[in-house]
Amino acid sequence: MARRSSADMEKTRQILLEQGILLLQEHGYNATGIQEIATVAQIPKGSFYNYFSSKEDFAVDVIRYYAKKTLGEWLGFLKEENGNNDTRKALYSSFLAATEKYRCATLKKGCLLGTLAAEISEASEGCRLALQESISEFKTVLSEQILLGQQTGSVRKDIEAHRLAAFVWDSWQGSLLRMKVIKSVEPVQENLEIVFNNLLRP
Repeated sequence: MARRSSADMEKTRQILLEQGILLLQEHGYNATGIQEIATVAQIPKGSFYNYFSSKEDFAVDVIRYYAKKTLGEWLGFLKEENGNNDTRKALYSSFLAATEKYRCATLKKGCLLGTLAAEISEASEGCRLALQESISEFKTVLSEQILLGQQTGSVRKDIEAHRLAAFVWDSWQGSLLRMKVIKSVEPVQENLEIVFNNLLRP
């Protein structure tokens, strides 16, 4: 049997990661089995181990892949909205743009990072570290943007940027959890309105 090319291997690996995002968002880590992952990726179960040494190893790579992809999308939204030199409004608009994806989705699955943090951060040290690293990347970018807003006068200056960034992130994740419960983006939109148009205003 001919060996698969590295390009084919990489394509299959990406399919596994993409399907992993969907499965872990919908079912969680514990309820998702390797057989199910292999089935949706249309590969034999044994072939899964050509790409990942275990389900935990798979979950770690899904977390990192999801974080990189989502951060890139959010930075794209932010770049589009940053033309008015008002960082606070640009951040608000970029979060609203991200929320639009959830509004259009049939299933309100929320953020994979928040979902897995509640489920496996205590059970898997590898996943916990991947989650910590990924969340830190988001908070770092958010902190940099808030600091820029403070320097240009669009964001309050009486609280350090990194503390505001942590608050915005935690508030965002909390509203996404409420969204999953009531299957509506209304709490997300309300949260963003209060955070960016009231709490962060100078």
